[in-house]
Amino acid sequence: MDDKIREQWENNADAFAGLIDGMGTPHHREILNPCVERLLGDVKGKKLLDAGCGEGYLARHYAKRGAIVTAIDVSKRLIETSQQLSKKDAIKVDFRVDNVCYIESVHNPEFDIVLSNLVLLNVPCLEDALKEFHRVLKNGGILVFSIVHPAFNFYGPGAWQMGGRDPKTHRREGVYFKVDRYFEEREYERFWKTKAGDTFPKPISFFHRTLSTYLNSLSGTGFQLIEFAEPQPVGDDAFFDRERRVPFFAVFKAVKK
Repeated sequence: MDDKIREQWENNADAFAGLIDGMGTPHHREILNPCVERLLGDVKGKKLLDAGCGEGYLARHYAKRGAIVTAIDVSKRLIETSQQLSKKDAIKVDFRVDNVCYIESVHNPEFDIVLSNLVLLNVPCLEDALKEFHRVLKNGGILVFSIVHPAFNFYGPGAWQMGGRDPKTHRREGVYFKVDRYFEEREYERFWKTKAGDTFPKPISFFHRTLSTYLNSLSGTGFQLIEFAEPQPVGDDAFFDRERRVPFFAVFKAVKK
């Protein structure tokens, strides 16, 4: 992981923790998290590595469900926040400052599960990270990772053509989603917004890759794909009209053979 990526997350740590707010954004809660939960299955008694844990809300969630959780992140400030939140809720998680590109704190294949939630699209080291996930998993161990769907990613090759603002949802209506230059794999930088609508202190790097790159990298590092999911919203909230028309996330479940 280069210093630029680390500095982005260090500078944005407080804004990011405030955005996640201990439970994830509405898109996480209504679309992504239920899918991840289904793919992980019963985690009780299993050793789980949360690789790129952010402020640690999923690490805490799966510790509550009985997993033995280790959680790593490249940002020291986010790990400190995660430790404080876990201590406040009396939840036991082993939080460590570490790098998904080279996990220095794990020397042996000791985990039953690796979870990497919305991480691999923000790092330059896709294949290195997958090799590390493979290395730290036991034989037969499971990897579940998620990304923003690369074919319908407004941080990549696409964007919604917007209509007027819906008076009920207060969200602009999507007329159609346009995609171009999908095969151009490259880095983008974008500013996120806080809940209050303020801009994050620093931009965040995104690495657009095709689905074939993710799938071929997965098999090339020794994993066998079990399931590929494009989750839809679990409820009928009109706010998520766009996300019912094109997938917002892509989620992969693979096994170390």
